Formats: sequence, C-alpha cells, structure tokens
Amino acid sequence: TYFEIFNKLSRRDTFFIYLRNSDSPYLKADSSKTVIDSLNFKGYCLFQNAYAGNYFIQIRHFNTVETWSKPGGVSMLFTDTAYYDFTSSVSQAYGNNQKLIGGKYCLFSGDLDQNGIIDASDMSRVMNDSYNGLTGRFLISDVNGDGIVDISDVVIVNNNTGVSAVNP
Repeated sequence: TYFEIFNKLSRRDTFFIYLRNSDSPYLKADSSKTVIDSLNFKGYCLFQNAYAGNYFIQIRHFNTVETWSKPGGVSMLFTDTAYYDFTSSVSQAYGNNQKLIGGKYCLFSGDLDQNGIIDASDMSRVMNDSYNGLTGRFLISDVNGDGIVDISDVVIVNNNTGVSAVNP
C-alpha cells in the first residue's frame, strides 16, 4: 500500500515480472522476481532469455490485480538498463488499470485468490481474517501491509470490488 503522506510503500515487497510477446497469444518470453523498494519504488530485474524487441510487461503480486504495461508494448533493447515506471501515469498500465493515490498510480489491492477479479470470495476471506484478528508478516489478506488484518483491509477490498485484470 502506498502512503501518500509519507511518500512511501508500507513495506518492501516481492513482485514477479513477466515479459510477454507483444503479438497474440502473448507468450511469456522471460521472467524475473524482484523486490520493490518502499522508498524509491524501484525493482531491478534481470532478463536472460529474451531477445531485443517489443514486449508487454506483466506484473504479479500475491494480493493485487495483475497489471500489464501500456498498449503496444515496450521496446526492450537489452544493451543497457531499461526503465519502466508504472507509477507515473495511468496510461502506463494496459486499460488504464491503476488507481491514483496522491501523485502515484498504484495497483489495485484485493485479488487474494489471484483469479483476476476482486470479488466476494476475496471479500469473504479478508472479512473472516479481520474477524479473527489475524496478525503477522506477509499475510495475503493484509492488503495494506501493516501486519494486522482489520477493518482497514476490508475497506480497501470493498472499495476495489469489481476491479479485474485488463490485458490484451
């Protein structure tokens, strides 16, 4: 979760990044796992199996809606470091599938079962875990990342109910 008042994420977190061919059927060309820093919002990926070309970047996180890069894909040369910033504009995500919080565009939290939509099954799980007062690190139902599943997590999932993955 992004805290605009502090301009930081609630914690460092792991994301899976996939390069997908820019032509249908959008097969995976390569993948990488990265930790996004809570202060600079950056993660570093090493792609060793993809050739220079145009790709979609697909990002997955354990309790957010998967998000793809902008229509048309992203040119990757692999001769040096390439940068892609999902937070700078809503149009950086396919279908503008992000939420503006403060000055940053963010992924939608709440897809606990990773089925591509935030729905009643996700709400049920976060409500049950909130009722039981679940605490700990990296709990799937702790969508705001504060170590406690409570009403604040329920509110986030409720507000994002109906949001689904948008991809080519």
